[in-house]
Formats: sequence, C-alpha cells, structure tokens
Amino acid sequence: MAPSDNPKKTSQSGGDTEKRRQKQSQAELLTLEEQLAAAKQQIVTEKAGKRKLFHSIVKLAEELGRFKNGEASRTLERQSSDKAWYSGGIWRAPQVLPSIWSAGVEKGGKVMVRESISLTDLFFNLVIVTGFTRVGVAMSEQGKIGFSSFCYFAIFFNVWSKQASYSTRFDTTDLSAQITHLLMCFAVLFASLSVQAPIESPDANRIMIMAAAIALLHCGLYLRVFFAARSEGDSTDAATLLLRRNLTHHATFNIIMTACEAGVWLYGVFGQPMDWDFRWTIFVGALALAGLRIPRAFLANDFHAAASKRGLLFILLLGFLLQSVVVVASEFFAYQTPKLQDYSFIGSVCLLFFCIKLLYVNDDADTLAQDHALLGNRWAAFFYHAGQFFLLLSTTVLGSGLNLLTHSFLAATAALPGPEKSLVCGGFAACLVSIFFIKSMHVKRIPIDPRNRTLFIGAYLIQTMVLFAVAGISAAASMGISGNGALESLLQSDIALVFALAGSAVFVVVMSWLDEGLELAVVQPMFPWKKKST
Repeated sequence: MAPSDNPKKTSQSGGDTEKRRQKQSQAELLTLEEQLAAAKQQIVTEKAGKRKLFHSIVKLAEELGRFKNGEASRTLERQSSDKAWYSGGIWRAPQVLPSIWSAGVEKGGKVMVRESISLTDLFFNLVIVTGFTRVGVAMSEQGKIGFSSFCYFAIFFNVWSKQASYSTRFDTTDLSAQITHLLMCFAVLFASLSVQAPIESPDANRIMIMAAAIALLHCGLYLRVFFAARSEGDSTDAATLLLRRNLTHHATFNIIMTACEAGVWLYGVFGQPMDWDFRWTIFVGALALAGLRIPRAFLANDFHAAASKRGLLFILLLGFLLQSVVVVASEFFAYQTPKLQDYSFIGSVCLLFFCIKLLYVNDDADTLAQDHALLGNRWAAFFYHAGQFFLLLSTTVLGSGLNLLTHSFLAATAALPGPEKSLVCGGFAACLVSIFFIKSMHVKRIPIDPRNRTLFIGAYLIQTMVLFAVAGISAAASMGISGNGALESLLQSDIALVFALAGSAVFVVVMSWLDEGLELAVVQPMFPWKKKST
C-alpha cells in the first residue's frame, strides 16, 4: 500500500509548489509595478520641486536686479541731497536731476525724487501768484475779462511754466539758476504794476519787455545745458550716450523757441507803434510760441515734482484770494463791529474756496504716472496744460468777483447793479468745468465684475450730471438767464448767493466721493467689525 500512495503525494506536492511559485511571481510583479509607480511619482515630485526652485531663483534674480537698480537710484539721490551747495563750484555746469537718469518713471509709477519744492521755488511761486492777483484786481476794476487781462495772465502763466519745466529736469541750486530766479522775480513784480493798462499803452510795452527778458534768460540757461552736454568726456555707456543726446536735443529745441519768442516780443516793442491796429497779433504769436512746448519733448521731467509745483501754485492762489477778501472786509470792520451775518458771509466764502480745494485733482498724492495724460498722449498732455491754465484763470475771476461781492455786501449796496455777481457765478462755473476736464485726463479703473462695473459707471455718470447741472445753473445766472424764480431771488441778495454757491460746492464735493465710497464698499467691507453669520 505504501508504494502506491507515494505517486499521489508527489503529484500533490508538485501542484502546491507550482501555485506557490505563481503567487510569488505575481507578488514580485506587483512589487515591481508599485516600485515603478513610486519611482515615477518621485520623479514627478522632484521635477515639480526643481521647477519651483527654478522659478524662485528667477524671481530672486529679478528682485535682486530691481534692488540693485533702486540702490543705484537711491545712491544718486542720497549723493544729490547730501551735496553741499558749493560742491563743484557755485557757478557749476547744469546737472540733471537723479530721477531723470532712470527715465523719470519706473514700474508702478514710483520714482526716486529730491525735495519737490525748494524755498526758492516757493518764493518764485509767491511772486507769480502776486502777478495773478494783480490781474484779478484789473478784472475787478473793468468788471469783465478783457483781452488785455487775458494776455497778461497768460504771460505770467508761461513764465511759471518755463521755470517749472527747467526746475523739474535740472538742479537749480547753482548760482546761475539762483540769479535767474532773482531776476525773474524782479521782472514779474515790476510787470505786475502795469497790468491795469490795455495792450495799446506804454505799460504794455513794459510787460512785453519783461516777457522778452525772461525768454532770453531761459535761452541762456539752455545754452549752458547745451554746451555742458556737448563738452562731457567720451563715454561708451549706452544709457549715458542716450541721455546726452536727449539733453542736446531738448536744449536745442528750447533755445530756438525762447529766442523766437523773445524776437517777437522785441519786434512788438521796437518794430511797431503802440497804436498799431494789429498789435494783438504780437501777443497771440508770442504766447503761441511760449506755449508751443511738446510735452515730454526729448527729455521727460520729474512727474511727481511737477505735480507738486502745480498743486502748490493753485493752493497759493486760493490763499491769496481768500486773503484779499478778508482785506476788503477789514476796511469795514475797522469802523463797525462784525455781526453774525458778516461772519456767516466770510465763512461761506472760506467754505467755497475749501470745497474747490477738495475738488482739485492732486496728482502727487496717489496717482500713478502711467495713468496720467502727460505720459499717455502728447495731445492729451497739451489739453491738460490748457485745463490747468483755465482753472487758474477761472479761480482768479471767482476771487475778483468775491472781492466786489464782499464790498457790495458790507457797504449795503446789493440792490445796485454791478458786475460782481456775473464774475462770481461765471468764475465758479468755469472753475467746476475746468476741474472736471482735468479729472477726465486720468485713467479710470473699472472692476471686471459686470455688476460692479455697472455701479462704477453709474457713479461716474451721476457725478458728471451733478457737476454740469451746478455749473450750468451758475453759468445761466452769470449770463442773466434767471427768469423770475428762485434763481432771480438769489441774485437779488449777496449773502443768499454766497450761501447757495457754498452749498452747491459742498454737494458737488460729496458727490465726488461717490466713486471712492463705492470702491471701499466693493474692495473691502464697509464695516469690518460686523461679521457675517454662517
């Protein structure tokens, strides 16, 4: 029996061995697949890690490059700000501002700049504003904006524009620039004494000589820039060569323009009699040459420094106009005690000027350089400068009318006809329109979300309609289109008119904050302390 059982056991053990081998081979196969999958996953992970590391290295290199460029700008800025006023000689060659070396504008609209306003520039702005207010006094005496007053105001504005263009590109701490500042201050002050005269008078000749002298002074400044740029040593640096070429072209252009302008003024003084019928063409031609400046021509200026100078000039003008109103009122308060009504009148005038200040677009605060018309399109930049001119002119007209209105109110002569109400209403309307025009020269950021986009467009439309409604009513009152309603009753009372204008200005200011409030509501919670329920 034993020999017959052995073959069965042998065959059974052989089958079990085969099964074990199959299971073992399957297990080994699964192990290899798992190892292969794990290896592939590890390769993918390593590739992702290396990719992240590569991007991190690239970002780090870019950041180091930006830091290096910024450090170079900061070094130039620090060296320029720490430099003694006599460094290089008190009659040293013109030097480009540090911000101009980096083309004036970096990514994000941030630039490294020096102090935007120096004490010398501040004094020069005070002198220019004195000229503006003297033209305003002439408008008050004439009761209108005459052609002569318009030309004189434009001459003073172009004098300021020339100096602002130079001081936002070149260092003005050397002795030549300081002497030029002083001579220009003398010329503007002397010319401001003759602004009441018409253009067909000897006083107009004095103003024309002043304009020609200032044009020749700037021609001399740019001649120094031209020779300094041409006489610099040889350099192989591409950026330095490009800057020298731009300096040469910029100086050449301004030399030609200022020389032509001075020639036109001198021809009007010595080449034609004062009673020449076409004497007005001299003023128009010279002002066209003075204002014919290509924005950012060949050499960009320091954007934020220029914005600071524009804002300072406007604020100084508002301050001088408010002071003139107080001076007019002080003549009456020397003989009578001010009453509550008088305080209310002066306070309303102050509120009106303050609202105009709030409506003014301050480009130096939070405006990105690339969002501004000055850097976007040359025609837009030209119209922007024109808007700045008309804003200053309309504000001066408003101040002149308020001077007359204050005198009329305190002298109790409101019932007598006069030009003060027309000047006040017309100046206020033109001031609002000029501010809107300047504000339109900036890029508006609108959300991508359709609902938020609709809200922002609606807010801008509401602001525009409110501003033009107030400006239209004020313009109608200025032109005498009042009818027999509430507008007519306002024109019969000085204090009621001032109250109405101040209230309208406050309403326009509140509506101008509509887009900012909407932005706060959309971008971040309006009330962060209130938590949403979950």
